[in-house]
Amino acid sequence: MGEFEPKKSNVFPIAVYVANAVSAQSDVQMSIAGEATATDVPQQPIPWAGSIVGMSLQCEAVVSAGTADLVATINGVTAAAAVALQLDAVTNTQYTAATWNRGLYPITANQRIGAQYTTTGTFTAGDTRSLMCYVFIHVEEN
Repeated sequence: MGEFEPKKSNVFPIAVYVANAVSAQSDVQMSIAGEATATDVPQQPIPWAGSIVGMSLQCEAVVSAGTADLVATINGVTAAAAVALQLDAVTNTQYTAATWNRGLYPITANQRIGAQYTTTGTFTAGDTRSLMCYVFIHVEEN
């Protein structure tokens, strides 16, 4: 089997989630999808250089009050204030997504990608407030 050689068109997602997001939280690390808690595996190392090029976020139920803000992280630290999404009770009540140009938010080989969320004290979204997010990475061509 040959070694993987990323090409210019390689974009892939890192899936992170939190089950039943609680209101009045600040900078809570989300779990890599499939892990029990964020403390198990809050970030995924990426073996190649590249950049964050997009994010998508959904809430299990429609947000009826407050906000949930989500930011991508690199090695557990906010990538940049602009690499963020927000769900609210007016505009983006259940789904939102954004994209950025390649190279704008770079990562180097072996950096860890994740996400964290912050909610207002009034954040409400039905009985289940699970958040699912994808952070999309573009791998640079060798």
